[in-house]
Amino acid sequence: MSVVGDTSQRILATKKAIRFVSCYASKWPRFMQTSQVWMSSNWIHLHFHLRVLSAGKQYLPSVYQYRPKNGLRPARFSGKLTSLSGTDDIGIAEERFSVAVVTSHTADMPLYTIIYLSDSGYRRLFMESERPLDMPSRGKFTGVAVYLKVLLFVLPIWRRKWTETLNEFDNLVGVKIDDLFDPKRDGAAMFDSSFERSKLYFTVLQTLRVFSEWIQESERELQQLKQNFDVNIQSNAARRGSVASNHGTASPVMFMKEIDEAWEELLATHDSSSKYLLDRIGKKEVEIKSFRDGLFSATSVREASRATALNQYILVFTIVTIFYLPLSYVSSLFSMDIFDYDSFRNSQASFVTITITIAVSTWAVSAVVLWLLHDDGRLSRFKVSLGRVRWKAIYPPQKRKFKEDEQRPIFSGI
Repeated sequence: MSVVGDTSQRILATKKAIRFVSCYASKWPRFMQTSQVWMSSNWIHLHFHLRVLSAGKQYLPSVYQYRPKNGLRPARFSGKLTSLSGTDDIGIAEERFSVAVVTSHTADMPLYTIIYLSDSGYRRLFMESERPLDMPSRGKFTGVAVYLKVLLFVLPIWRRKWTETLNEFDNLVGVKIDDLFDPKRDGAAMFDSSFERSKLYFTVLQTLRVFSEWIQESERELQQLKQNFDVNIQSNAARRGSVASNHGTASPVMFMKEIDEAWEELLATHDSSSKYLLDRIGKKEVEIKSFRDGLFSATSVREASRATALNQYILVFTIVTIFYLPLSYVSSLFSMDIFDYDSFRNSQASFVTITITIAVSTWAVSAVVLWLLHDDGRLSRFKVSLGRVRWKAIYPPQKRKFKEDEQRPIFSGI
């Protein structure tokens, strides 16, 4: 992408070309400037990059290997989304579309070069486009007009790639009507003992968030490209001079108006595609969040049911323990040296009597406590009765009557 001109312009143009290629090939950070406008006294450079996350079985790491043996080796993100069945795994791979133009804006017959770099093949640009292939003529800005036309060809491919990716996500985490009424799959989407389904929902939600960021990033960068182009044109003598051919009959204002209309068409096309994709991503996020909330609710109910069953098992164990507790206590008590009986008959009778007494007392107290705890109303009434008994036990009748008179309101009889 060399240009004709003085040495300083050629060096700067070479740097711009290297930056364009390195931006296409290198790994992008989260926030990356993917558009650039540079304008000299004779030349205009426009760079714009788009990226998409493509999904499908053809992008599995074992199948998809975008590593050319010779030439440019771009850095791309790739991975795998594991399905619950283990047979419907899909691969994730980053793909980019980069378009640059170098064009003059001083000659009546402008010279321009369009550079198009893509990971998904070059023939798809014009073969799959639904737009006419005629190249526009915009005077000395014909190269810019052709560049905008090429971007209009790229946008349908970019949108189709995102749509195919979202279709794969629908197949991965979507629910079909047949699955809802299939008795064999009853409860398969409700419970998650291994947390694999929860992990899948979390991964898909975070991936959709990245989708939204990338789509909004492309819209923001395209608008920035247009703003920078207008600023450079307005600050350059080409905006104030003749835009059309010196021998042409058309006025410069008409040609600039056509360029502005081409920009507006490009922005409107990208805006409609972005709104469609973001709206679909938003609906998918709501759907997955409803799946996740239902999964958490159903799992919580099941865990509560298991806790209730476990409490019943503990109750049975407690009852058995209470049954054997008196016998163990009395046996330990009689094994001490503090008891010294003269005959075996006396010791045996004492052991039986004490064992029966402690056992009956323990079982009676346990039964009363269980009876009180079984009903909250009984426990409340028992507390009130216990308070009254304590009141009567602490204060004698005369003092109790005096206390009651003190607590009675002064104007109770009025």
